[in-house]
Amino acid sequence: MKTRALFRGQGMLVGVLLTLVIPLFFLLSILFLPLPTLADGDGGANQSIIVAGNIKVKPEKREEFIALSQTFIGPSRSEPGCISYSFYEDETENNTFLFFEVWRNRAALEYHFQTPYFHEFVEKSPDLLAKAAEIKIYKIAEFETL
Repeated sequence: MKTRALFRGQGMLVGVLLTLVIPLFFLLSILFLPLPTLADGDGGANQSIIVAGNIKVKPEKREEFIALSQTFIGPSRSEPGCISYSFYEDETENNTFLFFEVWRNRAALEYHFQTPYFHEFVEKSPDLLAKAAEIKIYKIAEFETL
């Protein structure tokens, strides 16, 4: 009988552990252990992307390049993954233009690369350029607003 009574007491102890201690341990582990970010778990697929392009145009093709570029600024800005899309003329260097784009993630940028207006730009722009375009793609790890 004493063995059974002891077993019953241990059963109550196990019950207390299961109902109080284990959930408490789980709660504390959630509060104090770092959780992975989306970027850690998906290979960076959800990191925002910046595209910075520096393009030198033949002087005689300047106006044609501006006209071509202006045809796809509006459609690019209206894409669902576009955060911002800007096109500037570098006032310190003649016939040099800058693109500065921010995309929600790499998938949004890849979608942009498949659009008809992007293909048109890629097809027509080589005849307008004085040298190969310098385009860099940056993955944003973090940012802060000043």
